[in-house]
Amino acid sequence: MPAYHQMGHHSQNLLGEADLSSFAGALVSPVNYVVDEVAELVEAHQSGTFDFVLDPQLYFPTSERGHLHEWSYFPSDLDSADLSSETWWSGLIADLVAVGTELGCRAIASPAIVPRRYDNGYFAHSTRVAHSLVEQAPGFRTLQTVLVSLDELSQPSRAYAIASLVSQTKCDGIYLILVSETEPRRELSDEEGLKGAMLLIAALEAASLEVLVGYSSSELVLWKAAGATSCATGKFFNLRRFTRSRFEEPSGGGGQLPYWVEESLLSFLRESDLLRVQQAGLLSEVDDRNPYCEQIFEQIADGEPWLALAWRQYMWWFADIESRLAAGSLEVRTLLQQAERNWIQLEDQDILMEERRNDGTWLRSWRRALAEYRS
Repeated sequence: MPAYHQMGHHSQNLLGEADLSSFAGALVSPVNYVVDEVAELVEAHQSGTFDFVLDPQLYFPTSERGHLHEWSYFPSDLDSADLSSETWWSGLIADLVAVGTELGCRAIASPAIVPRRYDNGYFAHSTRVAHSLVEQAPGFRTLQTVLVSLDELSQPSRAYAIASLVSQTKCDGIYLILVSETEPRRELSDEEGLKGAMLLIAALEAASLEVLVGYSSSELVLWKAAGATSCATGKFFNLRRFTRSRFEEPSGGGGQLPYWVEESLLSFLRESDLLRVQQAGLLSEVDDRNPYCEQIFEQIADGEPWLALAWRQYMWWFADIESRLAAGSLEVRTLLQQAERNWIQLEDQDILMEERRNDGTWLRSWRRALAEYRS
């Protein structure tokens, strides 16, 4: 199944863009939109090949960010309720399903919170909550939201223990959210956590549960290598990484500097670095097919801003590479090897990136995670 659009502040203008039509659907954000706005989006864009997933976004119990408190399913006692009570969750789900029915969404993700500890009890309880959703939402495609930190997954065999609990779900699939404190702009580099995430994805898919990995960025290549059915991403950096700050920031979204995603390096490049890499002859052939790349170079040549085009260039690339990975026309091991070689070539030519930490070193962690996962 193709990529999903992780919606955030002012993301709706990308839904109808012809060159971004490869996405299979969108995860709507009650934090960023009111009910009427989402209803309009569903009516305008849902089709036989594009659906909307309602994500309740109740992750942080003491938080009432953005528009979330304006939604009728949002419980007024969320910060004081007994969150171990299945009766309390069942009532919340009834309200959630009513909203999903009103909106016309085809899919609903189960409500979940970010716990203090990712112990077995948490995953067992999350699965029971998801069962309540299945019982109360006939006619909807249901996804069990599975939140887990990469730190937790770095522990030996933890991925299998979590999978054994979650695979008992009655939901149609899994909405996997990997929690990390890595700032949204930086690449994930904890190889043990990455390997654990891949093992979890593979175990869930082996249990005939389609996994949609939310809040993804360029590391989607690892999730697809592990067999993930779909991945979701958004135009802002804070929609490409799940952190507490994602829900504590103002509604304006994430960083406002333009970045170009470059497949040959699996990196995000600032304007000056993009021109250096172009001069070195290391831009990917994929850039020739991306309809936004030529426009970006024209904007740069004219001294014009290209932030809006940068978001589109990234979103197009994300959907395109997921499609190629799913079709088997691109091999992740080879992709990572070549990207690391390209970084070495830049280093040998003393071509240094504007951002000091943009040096490709995360690729070694990705390669090790992939190799150890496969072994």
